[in-house]
Amino acid sequence: MDFTLVKYNDVLKPLIAKGFLFTPFCELADEIHLGQGNKIIILRHDVDLKPENSLKTATIEHNLGIRGTYYFRIVKESFDVDIIKQIADLGHEIGYHYETMDTASSRFKSHNSKLNDKQKEQLIDAAYEEFCENLEVFRKIYPVKTICMHGSPKSAFDNREIWKKYDYRQLGIIGEPYFDIDFDKFFYLTDTGRCWNGYKYSVRDKMPQQEQWIKQGLVFRTTNDIIKAVAENRFPEKAMITIHPQRWTNNYLEWTKELVAQRAKNIIKWGLMRYRAAFHL
Repeated sequence: MDFTLVKYNDVLKPLIAKGFLFTPFCELADEIHLGQGNKIIILRHDVDLKPENSLKTATIEHNLGIRGTYYFRIVKESFDVDIIKQIADLGHEIGYHYETMDTASSRFKSHNSKLNDKQKEQLIDAAYEEFCENLEVFRKIYPVKTICMHGSPKSAFDNREIWKKYDYRQLGIIGEPYFDIDFDKFFYLTDTGRCWNGYKYSVRDKMPQQEQWIKQGLVFRTTNDIIKAVAENRFPEKAMITIHPQRWTNNYLEWTKELVAQRAKNIIKWGLMRYRAAFHL
């Protein structure tokens, strides 16, 4: 069975054995490890749902002596103060998984393509104001230094659009992965779609380097494929790996539910992308 906590432990161990340095994103953004010739893994976790699962992956990592970054949304399905504190106590970084272009857009009741320039600017302003308010909520718990957008696949708006007008560095934020990682140097691997080649199902979590990586043979379907590539020294020396902890469980019922639900979501997201492309939304 793939996407179990047992399998998660299995994929981390060979990376450690091969000398990869696991670093929270804030340390990379501070350039602590840049230029040192290290084999680097930025271990990112998007806590979209089931925060209790995040504590389990964080504990596994802590027991292996590695650290990562956990990005929490500020919705009830993700934001759990007690779990956030426990994960921070294990040595992991906590960041804000923001989605305010999506949440603020409910005030405008219109698709992206139907907003005029004035409305779009008003939306960006509202999203930024909401972002600042939420950031302060997080900082009462943890000194957040990095942020990462939530894809919001059902939304017509890209949450990164607020940074076309505003500068997150003015808020003491030192990094956002989609802006501050050079993906010509860092390979990107994510379990989006509950598979490792789910880029075809992703609405926004895409990299322009994807075709180049495919040509290089950097395509993995299962976790075992990754483990094999590490053993054969075919895994890139610098990578960001994104984990959605709600997908990883040893509970057979939860595992089955996640499998069925994610397959349905993949079909819906694929159809949504086709629809938006057809109508230029």
